[in-house]
Amino acid sequence: MSNATRFTVTADSLAQAVTAAKTVPGLNADAERFTPEAMAAHAEWREKHTDYTGRVRDLVDQTFGLSADRNGWAAGGAALTAIKNLAEKNGLIEPTMPPAVANMLQTTGESMWTDKSGGTTGMFDIAFLPNGAEKGGNLRILFDSSKKPGADSSLVDLKNGGANAQGALAKIKTSALGASLDSVGGWSPGGTANAYALTSGKNGGDAEVFGMVISNNADEYARVNTKTILETIHSLLG
Repeated sequence: MSNATRFTVTADSLAQAVTAAKTVPGLNADAERFTPEAMAAHAEWREKHTDYTGRVRDLVDQTFGLSADRNGWAAGGAALTAIKNLAEKNGLIEPTMPPAVANMLQTTGESMWTDKSGGTTGMFDIAFLPNGAEKGGNLRILFDSSKKPGADSSLVDLKNGGANAQGALAKIKTSALGASLDSVGGWSPGGTANAYALTSGKNGGDAEVFGMVISNNADEYARVNTKTILETIHSLLG
């Protein structure tokens, strides 16, 4: 990244841009919102928000045993709600965008959580970067927070075609998990990715299905860690 191009924005350069914008037809009204006070408030808020998101990411890495050097993660729905709760529990409160900044940017505000969190279903993705001889990979955990993992929960391999797999997959497709799965591109046994149902017992036909894991070269990690990850998420949802 040492060769990356860097741009430095100063108060003077922003003021010059505002002055120039006033000479462009149609931009004069917009330029009036870019006052020195609003631009200074934006710079201060952006710095605080960047620090906040960095602290949240560090906290998630620590909580779920991830490495900033080897892993990336993304969350949505109930998983993002759990992470917001985790942040607040540890005293991390998202900086509110000042009204002058919101007016300048013509937005109602910016948040890590708005329109991305909530609901009973959730998604938690983990990426694994290549490390020497180790190949990279990724996994996606989908879950229904209204159904909690139990002491006898297990993973059912959805690719083996057995009765347990067929029963678990049928339950997924006809539940809220199925809609969640469709929204992220779906999954089929004939695809390259492996998938597992998380059930409340070993019999996929009779057991309750509370989650699903889709794995690309991360099967061992999925088998060992998925239940713990979901237990942590559920504990954060209260």
